[in-house]
Amino acid sequence: MIDYIVVGLGLSGISFCQKLISNQKRFVVIDDGKNSASRVGSGLYNPIALKRSKLAWMGHQMMSSMDSYKKLEADLGVNIIHSSPILKTLLSATDVNDWHEACSQVDSKPYMRPKIIKNKNNSIHAPFGFGVVDGTGWIDTAMLVKAYASYLDKQELLMKHSFSADDLEIKGTGVRYDQIEAQHIVFTQGVKGQTNPWFSYLPLQSTKGELLVIESQELQEETIIHGGVFVIPLGNGKYRVGSTYNWKDRSATPTVEARDSLLQKLDCILKVPYHVLSHSAGFRPTTPDRRPLVGVHPKHHPLAICNGMGSRGVLQAPFTANSLFEFIEKGEDIAAEIDVNRFKRYILDK
Repeated sequence: MIDYIVVGLGLSGISFCQKLISNQKRFVVIDDGKNSASRVGSGLYNPIALKRSKLAWMGHQMMSSMDSYKKLEADLGVNIIHSSPILKTLLSATDVNDWHEACSQVDSKPYMRPKIIKNKNNSIHAPFGFGVVDGTGWIDTAMLVKAYASYLDKQELLMKHSFSADDLEIKGTGVRYDQIEAQHIVFTQGVKGQTNPWFSYLPLQSTKGELLVIESQELQEETIIHGGVFVIPLGNGKYRVGSTYNWKDRSATPTVEARDSLLQKLDCILKVPYHVLSHSAGFRPTTPDRRPLVGVHPKHHPLAICNGMGSRGVLQAPFTANSLFEFIEKGEDIAAEIDVNRFKRYILDK
């Protein structure tokens, strides 16, 4: 018998596997290698909700868990961390006043600079300068998922097929799946978790997001810009632009409407020509209260879940994975805001 079966290899699955490795736990991962939010997301990590210029929930704690990505870089031998401040475009005196007010909040001070910096890039529309958020950047999540899958495959820890719920047998002290017996099974399936029969009582949603990659040799910007959309430098004159949020569209293909929306917002930022290189779409696992789903099944304790990371998956995945591991192994409390028990009243007879 092994200790864990992990279903899904996005950011949450990788983060949980890292906890298992560091604690010398035996495990296998089941993943079919198909698209997930981790493969199509922007990869941004930023503790500030820029629309409100306010610290995100548990922002300090989540930022402290970012060291896990440094270890992943070392273990995998890949460059996935791209550090960069975020420059928020300020378009009016009101924007400047709002920025100064936000900077005066105690929680925001470690990240938001009170001093406005002048816009020195004539390619960008920011007539009142930029507000600066420090300690931010982006993770190359597509590279991370690919490298980690290869890492596990070489150690024969990866089962490369789709998980079948019909093949899982729940026992009093563990589970059995495809001849493998384990003490626990952890579901980190992303939007595929919507079809998980044991956690179907949870309000897991899929929110469509679309991104563009553009090229502009005239822009010449190496810092992340935010002005309604993010513009993330990728190098060689290429930039990632996003993202959209659509709670109704269930089609997997990119849409003209999302492209037009992104370009309209981008045109409010850039004053130089550009052209679109690619347009991609994917689905984020989200929840109505915008908090992850972390914990064990109320009736079947060998079953656990770590899902619903939304658009802050880079920050939330290491934090939530650690919370779940510490709960299972040591009985430490999971924060009430993310504990699946907040939805316990909705559970059906499963």
